Order: sequence, then structure tokens, then C-alpha cells
Amino acid sequence: GSYEAKDGEKPKASLHLSHPFSAWQLEYYQERVDELLGGSLKTSLLMGLVTLGLALLWMVISFYREYTREIREAQQRVNFVNQVSHELKTPLTNIRMYAELLDDELLDEDERANRYLGVIVSESQRLSRLIGNVLSFARQRRKKLKIRRSRGVIDEAVTGVIDRFRPSLQAKDIEVKLIKGADTEVSFDGDALEQILGNLVSNVEKYGASGGLVEVKTVLVGNKTTITVRDKGPGIKEELHEEIFMPFFRASDELTEGAAGTGIGLAIARELARLHGGDLCVLKAEK
Repeated sequence: GSYEAKDGEKPKASLHLSHPFSAWQLEYYQERVDELLGGSLKTSLLMGLVTLGLALLWMVISFYREYTREIREAQQRVNFVNQVSHELKTPLTNIRMYAELLDDELLDEDERANRYLGVIVSESQRLSRLIGNVLSFARQRRKKLKIRRSRGVIDEAVTGVIDRFRPSLQAKDIEVKLIKGADTEVSFDGDALEQILGNLVSNVEKYGASGGLVEVKTVLVGNKTTITVRDKGPGIKEELHEEIFMPFFRASDELTEGAAGTGIGLAIARELARLHGGDLCVLKAEK
């Protein structure tokens, strides 16, 4: 080529020739990279790198903007549902209160009126549980879900929940069996316990009615209270024992066919149990 080696520059490679040219050797020289890359090539490469960098930066910014937009929209939806639930809670509380007062005063002879009123009370209680779950879920998303402990008797709180469910359970021919073993005063959040137990018994009502039984058992040993809710329904597949506690999870099988639900009840119930220092889990069926 046209390259001229500079004084003192060492060859990249050399080859001694054979006889009769043994006094000769071939030397190979190569241009340095910075010289090989001329000005135009350097400029082109630099522009390419800058363009690639700008393209990557634009992609990062686009993904970030899309992600933050989705986060904002999700937060807006949660806030909207939270506000609507709060607005519904007050009138619903009044409906429940007056319906329960009327239920206490209504004559037993008026069977049809009692039946209608029972539906009003039962459905208002169910709606209260749904609203409670939504509000608790919204607080959980904002890391503000807390419990407020006070002294009380577990058995009394459990009996109150079961008594409220009893009419709707009996209407579905579900026998209620309550085994009490926690009659000592302890510290717990009564509203949270009602929400936990309400979600569990409600699931029996929706998914386990075919078994015709719900058994609630309380046991107090030392400072640990165990509440077991058992039914004779179709049960839950063992591989789903953890997945059912994920928000919005609903098993796609005959168990949930035709049953309405939000899919957050068990997630909230477990979180409330863990805030008490305990847990909520599925036990294997007794044989």
C-alpha cells in the first residue's frame, strides 16, 4: 500500500526469506487505528453513537411516562372507589340500624313481613361487608391499614357475627355449629375480627352451601387464640391454598361458578390476622 513507515517504527510482523535471499526479510507495517479512522469516519461513528444514545434515552423516558401514567390512573381508580365507598357507608349504616330495630319490634305473626325484613337486614349486612373490604383494601394499598386493640372476649365477638349470619345460613339449609373455648378477656380489634370471620363465613355461604354445615370453633391456650371455620363443601384444591389469598384471584372451576365476589375478602382477612400477630391459612380436610 501507500503507507510509509516512520523512522524508528517497528513492524507488526517480519519474515526472513530463504536462500538465496537469506540476507533479506519482509516487514509488515499497519496504520494506527486513530490514523485509519479519518475525520469523516470519526464523525459518522460519533453521530451514530449519539443517535443511538438519544434513541435509548427516548425509550427510557417513554417507558417511564407510561409507567407513571398507569400508576396515576390506578391510584385515581382506588381513590374513586374509596370515596364512593365512604359515601355509601353512612346511609347504609342507617338502613341497617333501622331495619334491625324494626325487626326487633315487628310481630312474629306477620310471617311475610318478617321474611321481607330479614332479606333487607341480610343484604344490608352483606353490602356492609363488601364496603368494609373495599375500604380496608384501599387503606392496605396506601400502607395505612391498622388495627385498634381493646379488651374483650373472643367468644362474645364470634357469637355476635354468627348470630348475624344465622338467618341467611338457615335460609340455605346450612346448619350452624359453634364450639366456644375462648371466654377469657384478651386484647384484639373487634371490628377486624368481625371482618375476618365475616369473610370466612360468607365464603361458606357462597361456595360451601352444598355441605349443609358450618362449624366455628374457638380455642384459647395461653396468649394464643385459634379460630377454625370448617364446612363440608367441595373444598379447595391443595395447589390453590396460597393463591386464594392473592387480591382479585378467583379459581376458574365449579367452586366459583355463578358465585359473586370481589376477590379481595380473603386477602384482607389474612392481612388483618397478620396485623394481630397471627395468620390465616387453609387446613387440609380431615379424613
